[in-house]
Parts: sequence; structure tokens; C-alpha cells
Amino acid sequence: MTALAESFGGDTSAVHSTDLEIVSTVLRIASAARVRLAEALDAHGLSWARYEVLELVCTRGPMSYSALSRELVRHRTSITATTASLVEAGLLVRSVSPRNSQQYLVEATDSGQRAVRRAERALERVRSRMAVDSDSARTLEVLRGIERQWNARY
Repeated sequence: MTALAESFGGDTSAVHSTDLEIVSTVLRIASAARVRLAEALDAHGLSWARYEVLELVCTRGPMSYSALSRELVRHRTSITATTASLVEAGLLVRSVSPRNSQQYLVEATDSGQRAVRRAERALERVRSRMAVDSDSARTLEVLRGIERQWNARY
């Protein structure tokens, strides 16, 4: 029996109810955060997928489609479509790899670098407004503890 169940005198129905409330609350928070982050990026003409690709290329330098796919854990088809839209927008350029003529690399343009910096500032403003409280580290510790417990169950 868990400590939580013991605190309810062994009544696990209250524990299950509490577990579901936690899940529901976490999902609502995640959904609200996703919406706010998407709105911040949308104001700069980026989706989350486009931002992730552009930010990674800006950080790491020229990358192949397969490297992007591996790093972002996305299907190659998604990476190809996302990078194509970034190339079309002038934020990335595509070139043939000097090491392998059958491989393409994408690299950020100056406009792409500026777009990432603007997006990062916008995301930081959203993040600062989403601060949980003065003890955010403790909140994160509690959430990670819950995550560990759930992962151990499955």
C-alpha cells in the first residue's frame, strides 16, 4: 500500500481519484503552456516544429536531414517538409554535402539566426509569465517524482 493510500486509511478509491486529478491537472497545464508557446512562435512566423529545426541548426551548424531526424526524434519525411518550408522562407539554405554528394545539408541564413533570437526572446517572455511560484524548483522536483512513480508502474 502506498503512503498516500495509508493516509486515506487504506481507501484506494481516494488515491485513484487523486491520481486522476493530478493527471488531469498536468494535462491542462501542458495544454495551456503549449498554446502560449505556439502563440509566441506564431507571432514570429514559426511553428514549434520549425523552431526546433531552426534552433538546432543555428546551434550546431550545418546538418544533414538524417542528423536532424535523429536529434529531434522525428520521421525523415517530417524533417524534409519542415526544412523545405524554412528554405522557402529564406531562414535556411540547402546545399550538397562536401563529403557526400548524395547528402544534403541545411544551414541557417542570417535571417534564420535573427528569427531564432527573436523567437527565443518571445519564448523567454512566455516562460517568465508561466513561473509557478518562488519555489519552482520544488514544484519540478515533485512533478519529476510523480513521473518516476508512474514510469515505474508501467
